[in-house]
Amino acid sequence: MIKVIARQGIQVPVEGHPDRYITDKEAVDVPETAYWLRRLRDGDLLPYAEPAKSAVTEAADAKPSDKTADKPAASAAKADK
Repeated sequence: MIKVIARQGIQVPVEGHPDRYITDKEAVDVPETAYWLRRLRDGDLLPYAEPAKSAVTEAADAKPSDKTADKPAASAAKADK
């Protein structure tokens, strides 16, 4: 499976379902068939890569790895002496 999204302003018919379309609003997973590979080659579809997380988001998601992070500041200061 490959994740694709339509080029801006284009509606690409879904293989086997000509009344359904892939648009530029939402990426979808499609099988690697000749139909989809041809649409990619023609430029109607673009490969879709998930946006990378920002450093701020990653920092907020990170768990403290330092054991002193769970201790109150006074206890941590004593542990450093």
